[in-house]
Amino acid sequence: MLSNSPATAREVGAKTMQGASLMVLRTLVLYPVGLIGEVSLARLLAPSDFGIYAIASFITVTLAGVMEVGLAAALIQRQNEASDEEYQTLFSFQLLGVSALVLLAFLTAPWLFPLLNFDISIRWILLALLLCPWISAFGTISTVKLERELRYAVFAKIDVLRGVTYVSLAVGLAYWGARSWSFVIAIICSTLVKTWVAFREAPWPVGFRLKLSGMGQTLRLGVIFQISTLTSLFRDHIGVVLGGPLFGPQSVGYLNWAKNTTFYTSQVFTQVVSRVAFPSIARVQQDSEAVRHMTQTILKYVNLFTFPVIFISAALIPEFVSVVFTDKWKPAIPAFYFYSLRMIGSNITTLYINVLYALGRLRTSLRILIWWTLLDWVLSLALCPYFGFTGIAMAYGLSVVPISVWLLRELNQFTNIDLKQSLYRPLLLSGTSCVPILIFKSRLTPSWATVFGLTAAGLLIFILLLALVERETLISEGKVFWLAVFKRH
Repeated sequence: MLSNSPATAREVGAKTMQGASLMVLRTLVLYPVGLIGEVSLARLLAPSDFGIYAIASFITVTLAGVMEVGLAAALIQRQNEASDEEYQTLFSFQLLGVSALVLLAFLTAPWLFPLLNFDISIRWILLALLLCPWISAFGTISTVKLERELRYAVFAKIDVLRGVTYVSLAVGLAYWGARSWSFVIAIICSTLVKTWVAFREAPWPVGFRLKLSGMGQTLRLGVIFQISTLTSLFRDHIGVVLGGPLFGPQSVGYLNWAKNTTFYTSQVFTQVVSRVAFPSIARVQQDSEAVRHMTQTILKYVNLFTFPVIFISAALIPEFVSVVFTDKWKPAIPAFYFYSLRMIGSNITTLYINVLYALGRLRTSLRILIWWTLLDWVLSLALCPYFGFTGIAMAYGLSVVPISVWLLRELNQFTNIDLKQSLYRPLLLSGTSCVPILIFKSRLTPSWATVFGLTAAGLLIFILLLALVERETLISEGKVFWLAVFKRH
């Protein structure tokens, strides 16, 4: 078992800094790749293609999430290393469960899909996507091992290879007329790449075993993790579960586009950096000062990297749609604004939920997630009759505010985070940098040059404001960043 001595805390802190730095660089590589892919797919495909894929993908992700039984997260969170028998038990659970649910999905599709107003052709896309959890089962154990060992360089490599594979295949197939199947084939191939690299970096003795003795605590924690995961699935996919039956695939496509586009403004960065927080803080969970420093540093830089992009994207989204994405996506612009608000709050919720997991406060996080899911659904049901599919996006934007406040107060009971430095200042600087954009854009004709010129100007203003306010801190912490990236072990 790892001790929580100062030496261990320093070691974990160094690995966390290196991991976060590598994940930042990983994101800087993948961001333009993903953005180009998203723009290309939006121009090549119809909103209904996005909607069909989103519906099938939701069902697949839900089935895969159900069958993990939360054991992977439980094995990462605990202090001592799992045995080969425990790893093989997790693998066996996944394999058996996914196999059973593939058969169930195939048999129930003829009557379930018409009930939900889904096209029966989605069944074949669904069955193809169910290859992904089968493939992923072979890499889950390797991923657990890599996370426990804090081997973030491997995750950066996996993500880059997977991202490039997905974008190149999806765009190429869309160009050749594969429509929604472009997503399907690309995600299957990228899953193969991810699993192959993970297994090669952290091999384990593959075997089928169901040994539950001695796993009581892990299973109990796993169940809580699993329920938390399921609340997230049904919270994050209201656009499919509610929007699909009420408004059809095209509206789901609009919501999915707005969600994906705002995802590239923040969560593509926030999620990978927050992923570093979970295993790292779990290693030093008894050291409140180490937890405070890690959480505050991660929150600060997540916000500094993402808030200006969120604000500038929201300020220019009508011009971006007209020039870059094409006018067929104009109905999704109102949804984009509310998803942007969701992303601002998600910088807090994504990180803080991971920190609570790492601290072992699973019941607290589960209670918050359940209430959050209920709030999302209640607001969606209340707003959809008045605002159509945009009501779902409005619910997302409104619900994240009280949940963010709740999480801030909850973690404050364990350690005190300086929100002035890590939250309020990035928010103020980002908002200020958008004022000139809002003033000048009405005087300019939308074009590729004006859109990207205003974007560059907004980012430059933010950087200048940030340098004016935090010059010395940025220089000192920048040195730590580069030393962490290029440190050799």
